[in-house]
Amino acid sequence: MQTEVENAAKFWINCIPESELASDKREALRNALIQVLCEKYTGHWHLDRTMAGSAYRSISNWRRLDSVFIKAAERAQVTLDVLETWLPRDMILWCDPYSVSYRVGDHGSMVTVYEDKRGLLESVKKSVAEKMSRPGSNFVISAYTTPVVIRSADGVEIARRGGSSSAGPGLSAAQGIHASPTKGANDIRRSAMSPLRQVSTLRSNVTDAAPPRWSTPTT
Repeated sequence: MQTEVENAAKFWINCIPESELASDKREALRNALIQVLCEKYTGHWHLDRTMAGSAYRSISNWRRLDSVFIKAAERAQVTLDVLETWLPRDMILWCDPYSVSYRVGDHGSMVTVYEDKRGLLESVKKSVAEKMSRPGSNFVISAYTTPVVIRSADGVEIARRGGSSSAGPGLSAAQGIHASPTKGANDIRRSAMSPLRQVSTLRSNVTDAAPPRWSTPTT
């Protein structure tokens, strides 16, 4: 959590010109913001379920300053006028496990501030595996090894994704999971319940001909 919080705080503080805030006040505000965020996120940080609590962890300057800015400014003894003047308007930033990103406006593009691709990929793979392996699903995913192998209940291999045990620089964000090829890991992760975001959904690529999970072999 510390790495993500530090990157989020650094992003917001860098929006304020150095000429508008003395270096000691700038550092005090950054440290105060880190402290406030860590306090807020305690108990709401789930490495195995990165989407859980995403809306709660979001930081916004949406028509009014987020409460975390007000608390940080009070602790650092910085006037709110500085923040109200220089922090970007209509912006929301999401600070989630393995990723920090933001968007300006309702229809702006997502911009990544920080991302741990390896951690994010492993988290998404495990999340998908857990969902698809529940009763009622007609296939099983082995997501704890790479490549990820999808098999029917009788052991027949249906699909295989990925081919390396580590997420190298050239690895696609969505490689190694069985989901829509048009959706990257960032899209899948961004399904937190926020009215400001369009919820992305997962869907299986397994064909309708795949045997049901609990089917009885025909003789």
